[in-house]
Amino acid sequence: MEKRVLLAFVLSIIVFVGWSYLTTPSKQESAPTTTPPSAGEAAPAERATTPSAASRPALKGETPTAKIPVNVEDIVVKTDLYEAKITPVGGRLKSLTLNNYRVDVDPQSPPKELVAAQSPAEFPLATYFRNHTLPGLSEVVYSSDREEIRLGEALPEEKLTLTWRSPEGFEVIKTFTFRRGTYLIDMAVTLRNLSSQEVDDALVLELTSQPFMDKHRYSFAGLGLLTDSGLHEIKLKKLAKDMAKITPTLQSVTWAAYEDQYFLAGILPAEPDKTRVQAEALGENGVRFQLLTPPVVLAPDTEKTYRYTLYYGPKDYKRLKALENGLVRSIYFGWLDVVSKPLLVVMLWLNGFLKNYGLTIILLTVVVKILFWPLTAKSYKSMKQMQKLQPQIMKLREKYKNDREAMNREMMQLYRTFKVNPMGGCLPMVIQIPVFIAFYRLLDYSLELRHAPFWLWIQDLSAPDRLLHFGFKIPYMQEPAGIPVLTLLMGASMFLTQKMTPTPGDPTQAKIMMLMPIFFTVIFVNFPSGLVLYWFVNNLLSLGQQYLINKRAS
Repeated sequence: MEKRVLLAFVLSIIVFVGWSYLTTPSKQESAPTTTPPSAGEAAPAERATTPSAASRPALKGETPTAKIPVNVEDIVVKTDLYEAKITPVGGRLKSLTLNNYRVDVDPQSPPKELVAAQSPAEFPLATYFRNHTLPGLSEVVYSSDREEIRLGEALPEEKLTLTWRSPEGFEVIKTFTFRRGTYLIDMAVTLRNLSSQEVDDALVLELTSQPFMDKHRYSFAGLGLLTDSGLHEIKLKKLAKDMAKITPTLQSVTWAAYEDQYFLAGILPAEPDKTRVQAEALGENGVRFQLLTPPVVLAPDTEKTYRYTLYYGPKDYKRLKALENGLVRSIYFGWLDVVSKPLLVVMLWLNGFLKNYGLTIILLTVVVKILFWPLTAKSYKSMKQMQKLQPQIMKLREKYKNDREAMNREMMQLYRTFKVNPMGGCLPMVIQIPVFIAFYRLLDYSLELRHAPFWLWIQDLSAPDRLLHFGFKIPYMQEPAGIPVLTLLMGASMFLTQKMTPTPGDPTQAKIMMLMPIFFTVIFVNFPSGLVLYWFVNNLLSLGQQYLINKRAS
């Protein structure tokens, strides 16, 4: 029984590490697929004369009718948090760079860009009619009421109004409201029918986004939706299949976004219960999704306004939590999110005093170790007792090697005689596994560790540990290749811990346990240094605990 439990424990660790590698691959399948028509297409019309959704074609985006102008001046918006460029062509967002986040750890590197469009036709925030009542609406040139906006203490809020009118008199007004101190941008689209003809159609707001990073390692990057049925994070290679599953039961959309490990580009409709979503994958990691509004009939001299809130910014827990609009749900650590979130809150609180996330990880590791000290001590004690019984267990196995039932019966009698629980060494460790995994996910996904320095050569806790870069590639090792000093120390500490831990009597089990430090060192060589630091400190604490237990036992 002890052998089975031990092997199950080791296998669970291997499966966990493999799962972390494989569940969110660094590259998505590139075949673009369009989802089936969503429930939003069947939304009731705002007037009875609106045609039924069943007669409407599937939405595939608007096909440009003319070459998009390239000589139109952009409107520049500068705030304390970002700099944005709005192009009058289609009234779209052309660029948005974050002032407080850089491309890489070098403070002189360019600010982080969240609009990585491959062409002007892919700039986000295109608006058009579903049935193309006004063909080419997404590429018309709007007139602007200002050329530049600079927000400051004297001007904390400002509006930008873009207006376009068709020859027949139909007017579209796009109004953006920018505020200092927030990544939220209010957007209103007003349709005003000043023509003599009735307009019968439905408005579409489209957001296209390409990857924020060149490599996504093993983290999620794709479409995020918060709906009445909960949070949905959909990998792009499964986009069509998963959207087809959730669309029939979708009643409202709180927000839709392209998200990755650290950043978010999303839209929050003012009327979630009247909004539906369709989406398609673009290339390896990009996505295009449309927010669909109910069909509307605009009689002459009437108007209709649709309101949205945009968020282009970091997945900062404190900031998103304060917004109280559901965007904080985008910070999701997987199936142990309920454990990772409290650990994140504690980590942020501790860092408020320490001002160094490396020191914060060390202190938090110590706190977690203290909380589990009794369980770990009980596990070591049980393993020590089992070690003392190994000679007698080996004799029973030899004596009853051809009678498994008798062997098990005699072994259970032996355990009862010496009051030893054969699972006592593993069960306390198994109870701790969820916390270890939750801590792992926290350190691997937290924005706070991105480009966060620790000490000496470790200047980015979100990047692999490297010293003395080689200048050439090494198979398997993530670039830049170098000496993974902290990782090697972690492996050595794990080896010492194994040497001090009571070893099982079975030679096969002993060999498996001694291979674990090598296995973990190889795996951790590409892990974030913040995670390696946690594992290293945890091993050192385990060494100290094992030393105290052995000393007391002697």
